[in-house]
Amino acid sequence: MYSTSTPFVGRALPILLQRVPEGDLEQRYIDLIYQPMLDDEENVTGIFVQGNDVTEAFILAQEVAHQAAHDFLTGLPNRREFARRMQELSWPGPHAVLYLDIDHFKLINDRCGHAAGDSLLLQVADLLRSHCVSSGDILARLGGDEFAIVRQNCSPGAATEFGNRLRVAIKELRLVWEGKHYGVTLSVGIASFGGATGLSFETALSLADAASFIAKEAGRNRVQVSLPSDEDIRRQQTDLDSITRLTEAMLQDRVVLHVQRIVDLHDDSGLDRSIFEVLARIRDPMGGILGPAGFIPAAERFGLIEDLDRHIITKVFSYIQAQPPSAALRRTYFINISGITLSASGFPCFIREALLAHPLVCAAGICFEITETAALSHIERTVDAMLSLTSLGFKFALDDFGSGMASFGYLNKLPVQYIKIDGEFIRTVFDQRVSFIIVEAITKVAHAMNMKVIAESVERPEMISHLKALGVDFGQGFALHRPENM
Repeated sequence: MYSTSTPFVGRALPILLQRVPEGDLEQRYIDLIYQPMLDDEENVTGIFVQGNDVTEAFILAQEVAHQAAHDFLTGLPNRREFARRMQELSWPGPHAVLYLDIDHFKLINDRCGHAAGDSLLLQVADLLRSHCVSSGDILARLGGDEFAIVRQNCSPGAATEFGNRLRVAIKELRLVWEGKHYGVTLSVGIASFGGATGLSFETALSLADAASFIAKEAGRNRVQVSLPSDEDIRRQQTDLDSITRLTEAMLQDRVVLHVQRIVDLHDDSGLDRSIFEVLARIRDPMGGILGPAGFIPAAERFGLIEDLDRHIITKVFSYIQAQPPSAALRRTYFINISGITLSASGFPCFIREALLAHPLVCAAGICFEITETAALSHIERTVDAMLSLTSLGFKFALDDFGSGMASFGYLNKLPVQYIKIDGEFIRTVFDQRVSFIIVEAITKVAHAMNMKVIAESVERPEMISHLKALGVDFGQGFALHRPENM
């Protein structure tokens, strides 16, 4: 300071102070400013020292920073802090990341309540801590019932052995709640990163996540290692990418709707133009369009299909609400919904609230399509939901009929007004005798039950007259109308 005359500023410097006479030394945090005192010739003649005790503010700031970096329940590093620590790894690797997903955790949460779920998460966190004894182990809670561990300089074989130890330990864990014992298991996904793998931590974490999902699908309570040649892992990652795109598309209102006309094959008056099926697509940020095959299967696998169905229904109702009242009454819209959505306990209530919010929507102008296999998966809940909605005036169509062929025996139990014959039979109806017989049989059975029949995938104009001769009521396909913007 005397030689350079440069001021010094120190923030929250740790200093031991004796704050009272004869008192103990205390750790305090002081902001210090050293300012040189100069004479006329710019020589330092003294130093002005100013100090400000900021201990309370510093401790509060540290607590806030800790809370921002750690899970509030378990005290473990959160996902952001976990990623930050990965940037500080000093060894080249390879390292192993284990993605840990608690099996059946939702059942305990639903059955016993969130307090029981939190108690279980604390027990799991403590158990995982007790196994992370190596100085190179980094344990974090990523959210919900998911944890992750990085083991530094760990081979896939050693990581698998470690994962199995964790799996066995979790299986032996018991939650005692209100006198009852509950157990859970663990699905573990493992991936390597760093070193010769050439993979980043972010890529490895995604691979381990995909591997844990495959372990869960394979029966749970097992360890799955991600390998570069693993097709299942690549498929899982593709599905995860699809889910990310779909979630962003719903948040950013990039789910776009098209309509395709369902044509009355026996009416030349043109009144058939009032019936349309709603088709959902996703517009990517660059303006491209992604078809349903690119996101519907992933939405069903990852539990997002109910959100998507509700999103589409709301968009359709909003569209109808914005039309002139006369137009809203003239058209009928077929909307696809999954069996998961239909059988969910809150779906009828959602529909009633949607009707109240969109008074121009006429229930009789909406027909919900559900696939044959989905309808038969939970037939009792499906029938209850369908009856609840038909009492409001909604109609139902059974889509892809014939793909299971077990539905003839259940058809009289389902309150449906339309049968849509699976497109595979329509495409080959005049090339394969079996398809012809199936289409003819479905049409006769449906008519006997006072249901209308719709032929899907009518792609060639010459098919129309033959379908009419078989008694098929409606047709849908490129030969009749190409989808257009809603």
